Amino acid sequence: MSAASATGVLIPYALRTEYAENPLGVEEPRPRLSWLLRPAPQESSGASGSGASGSSASGSSASGSDLSGAAAAQTAYQVIVATDLADLDAGRGPVWDSGRVESGRTGQVEYVGEALAPDTGHVWTVRVWDGSGQVSDWAEPVTFVTAPADPQGWGGAMWIGQAAALQTDGQPPAPLLRKVFRLPTGDVAHARLYVSGLGYGDFFLDGERIGRSVLDPAPTNYDATVLYSTYDLTAQVRAGASDTDHVLAAALGRGRYGDPTPNVWYWQKAPWWDHPKLLAHLAVTYTDGRVVRVVSDLTWRGVDGPTRSDSLYSGEHYDARHARRGWTTVDFDDSDWPEVVAATPPRGQLRSQQLEPIEVIGELEPVGLSEPQPGVYVYDLGQQVTGWARLHVTGPAGATVRLRHGERLLPDGTVDIRQVHIDGDIQTDFFTLAGEGTEAFEPSFSYKGFQYVQIDGHPGRPELGDLRGVVVHTAVASTAELDTDHPIVNRLHTATRWAVLNNLHGIPTDTPVFEKNGWTGDAHLTADVAAYNFHMPRFYTKWLQDWVDAQLPSGEFPPIVPTAGWGYHHDTEAGIVGPIPAWDVAYVEIPWVMYQHYGDERILRRHYDPARRYLDFLVDGYLNDDIVLAGLGDWLPPGSHGMPPEGPGIYETAYTVRFVDLLDRIARVVGREEDLAGYAELRARLAAGFDRAFYDAKSGTYHGERPTEYRQSANVVALAFGLVPQERYHQVLDRLVADIHEREDHLDTGVIGTKFLLPLLSRNGLADLAFTVATQRTYPGYGFWIEQGATSLYEHWQADSRSRNHHFFGHVDQWFIEDLVGVTPAEPGFTRLRMRPLPPSELGRARVDLDTVRGRVTAGWERRGAGYSVRVDLPPGVTAEVHVPTSGGGHLVEECGPGRHTLES
Repeated sequence: MSAASATGVLIPYALRTEYAENPLGVEEPRPRLSWLLRPAPQESSGASGSGASGSSASGSSASGSDLSGAAAAQTAYQVIVATDLADLDAGRGPVWDSGRVESGRTGQVEYVGEALAPDTGHVWTVRVWDGSGQVSDWAEPVTFVTAPADPQGWGGAMWIGQAAALQTDGQPPAPLLRKVFRLPTGDVAHARLYVSGLGYGDFFLDGERIGRSVLDPAPTNYDATVLYSTYDLTAQVRAGASDTDHVLAAALGRGRYGDPTPNVWYWQKAPWWDHPKLLAHLAVTYTDGRVVRVVSDLTWRGVDGPTRSDSLYSGEHYDARHARRGWTTVDFDDSDWPEVVAATPPRGQLRSQQLEPIEVIGELEPVGLSEPQPGVYVYDLGQQVTGWARLHVTGPAGATVRLRHGERLLPDGTVDIRQVHIDGDIQTDFFTLAGEGTEAFEPSFSYKGFQYVQIDGHPGRPELGDLRGVVVHTAVASTAELDTDHPIVNRLHTATRWAVLNNLHGIPTDTPVFEKNGWTGDAHLTADVAAYNFHMPRFYTKWLQDWVDAQLPSGEFPPIVPTAGWGYHHDTEAGIVGPIPAWDVAYVEIPWVMYQHYGDERILRRHYDPARRYLDFLVDGYLNDDIVLAGLGDWLPPGSHGMPPEGPGIYETAYTVRFVDLLDRIARVVGREEDLAGYAELRARLAAGFDRAFYDAKSGTYHGERPTEYRQSANVVALAFGLVPQERYHQVLDRLVADIHEREDHLDTGVIGTKFLLPLLSRNGLADLAFTVATQRTYPGYGFWIEQGATSLYEHWQADSRSRNHHFFGHVDQWFIEDLVGVTPAEPGFTRLRMRPLPPSELGRARVDLDTVRGRVTAGWERRGAGYSVRVDLPPGVTAEVHVPTSGGGHLVEECGPGRHTLES
């Protein structure tokens, strides 16, 4: 493709549609387009490129790259969209041509052409103009495919299931379904499979696995939403001989849709609960316009498979004696398989799955193998992971090996799977051998959180190389690299990343072992951490739809999303019920995080009214004398196994204020100014109520509704949420610092207080104290966990924490990035950032590389004698306010434009 004039200094690349590369099944009627920019190679340049402006302070020096100046910024763009690549090659956009748009926007560019045709492939490209008026070449084209217009129709597809499974009240084996079909001769233009297997489905065409997804689709409230996946099978269909037989096959598991294990959250009696079922539609389109459809109907055949039972909680039993060798291939004889039966369709609306699928990410070799008891073997992977174990074993037919997965060991060296949440054992698989040489086992329809795998019943003696840990989670891309010269910081950063990833399985869970639930408080406490470290917009967009599905007409939300009905305020059986403002605030916190990190205004607009409805529900039903006492509060402070001793009220009231503050900010973005006066009035009432109820003038401190000694978190929250009048701010802060010192520089905070304690100290000139508190190697402290050998994060501060694979204390990594390195988005979508390091004396250097929606940002600093050297690399179109630390504790300020900058004090 050629440009209209000479190539400019900018090149658009990495084009995405709705945050994805070449997505399939796009349902958005006006999908948003984005691209990154990089500088074109320059033969020579005389520009100094410092990017510094008159805001710099005396005493600093700066040097930079040659990417500064107006030319380094996009000033206009043109997008063209077509259904035929030939049109783009000719510079035409018959579907949509934006024309030249004067804008520096490189993301959230909304398609505004005519209605997009359903089930249609589109190609698009973009070119940009720089500040000197030069235009780039057209970018390498990318594609997106729209979703079918009426997935309920799907060419006559129906929900089907294996007859025996649907006619029993027990738990029949996981079904295998298949359909032999013939395709006529001709040139295939494209072939797409639309498919949903509930609860989970593995799919095959002519003996080959379709796609990389496992544990698919992602869990939802199936009474409201049922997700289907779209696969492009063009290459596989073209490779097969025409006018010959093919076979489409599916193995189905239960997942969250039909988990049979009794548990405290009622998943086993969910209103949608049913046996596995399938909906499938393969559409093969020929170049002459013919369309051949293969759909799930009563001509399919199905039998029991070798997975004799499966549960997301309990695990699986696979009996290799029942394996159907070659059952996914065309040559397999299925003449004795009975035909399937019609299944009751789920009540939820079919929606295209538009978040990253769960995939096998990698494998880990064990670092140890022990035999704590005769015939009992324990593998140690050396890392807390989620996924499963793959075992190779040789033995006689009928021998059954048990695999127990756990995060820790009992004193006798065996795996600890003690819990109180489900009936029976948790995370335990059974493999019954067929007696056919060396056999391999790995489960298909459950995942586990574990570091250790215990093998019982092995017919021989396992070797270290017989087992691998298979790492499985939602396949979000990594977007951050952090490095410092302090080992505890580096290890905590790595542990936090593992903790977040280990809890991404279609929803953000709290623990991959005991609960696997979407606890809302856990998710928002580390939302910024996740957004810095991973590409999260598609994941969060999906989960926010789960919130819509979970909201009652009254406006209420449950504390886990999705839910089978557990946790609403009228629930008399649940141990925890809503409302919990400090948890429910996730419904505005996460959209705000998406706005800050990705510039996503649509997510704010989409969820604004439901959020207002929740606030009305909370205020009308639970505001008592302008405070809120319902909830959980500062969960899990040291020495606690739940709610803090001072009670939840001060925290739930503070987070009600936070909810109002965020709705106020969102209203300003989305143009709902008519609501601002109401928010201001409500905030004033809440602030006054907060002060009346929780401030003690005699001691000059804040407290909960229950009498206790001094509590750090109560005062941290009052300070951090702007609820302390300015005249008493330093008095309250000083008392907090005194208490920390009285505890020998240890924190005494739970998941809420800890999130705000470290930045509060750092931003009040107490960076050394904050660093000491964070890295404490004795209880309680993050360094204490590292001393215990933690490779992920603990749930409790104490060494005997229930979970060792939790993430809600992971907000320490946000402090690393925003305060130690000092990087935050100064404007939504990182069009501008602020770098203001607050370096503690124990740290000699810190750097972070961030892949933002504007491109890669590198920011770091290191000590140089009595001063500091700061380096900032900014992509085209991004500016920064850079604060260079000085030996006296202050900062020198530089304004930087695109390019590389080295600033010194």
